[in-house]
Amino acid sequence: MSLSTRRKSISVQTIRRLPQYLRIFYNFHTYGRELVSSTDLAAETHLLPIVIKKDLQSVGAPSKRRAGFKVAGTIHVIEQFLGWNNLNKAFLVGVGHLGAALLGFDGFKNHGLEIVAAFDTRPEKVGVPVNGVPVYHTAQLTSIIEKENLKIAVLTLPAAAAQGVTDTLTAAGIKAIWNFAPVNLKVPSDVVVQKEDIASGLAELCAKLKSR
Repeated sequence: MSLSTRRKSISVQTIRRLPQYLRIFYNFHTYGRELVSSTDLAAETHLLPIVIKKDLQSVGAPSKRRAGFKVAGTIHVIEQFLGWNNLNKAFLVGVGHLGAALLGFDGFKNHGLEIVAAFDTRPEKVGVPVNGVPVYHTAQLTSIIEKENLKIAVLTLPAAAAQGVTDTLTAAGIKAIWNFAPVNLKVPSDVVVQKEDIASGLAELCAKLKSR
């Protein structure tokens, strides 16, 4: 089965668990472990061993019968599946508090993402780099997207501005949008959107706290 076919066939739940497995395998690799059983992983993740086994097998993780998954090989296949073994250049639109915080997060590079430019409309933001990332005026979006051949956008905009900017991005050829704006974006069928709903996450946290 090809990698692209695997990506299409694997559930969203499995994909969301892969970074957790990867962090654990990194730790085992640091301590020199060569093999890790699904039972060991269950103790770390609090997931059922059968769930872990199916998740890892679905991405082609190498294993040794009755001994466990090969640490180095499993790290490689998960990184390859997620695309974290190659840096994808991205840009951010909306350099407010959240946008600036994301620009200051060095961990993106460990997960295959490098934010190389940011955009805003406010005069006090434009031309002032944030954590080494240049900030341009939003009017320059199309020209810089084309010049740098960028395909991934990170939106940290107010809801009212998000759809208009999205229309500009998709017209310029953007194929993936990580959306932190509190709005559902309308995009062409060939554009992927990942929405991060902070309010929903907070509501879930508060509900869990009250249920205890």
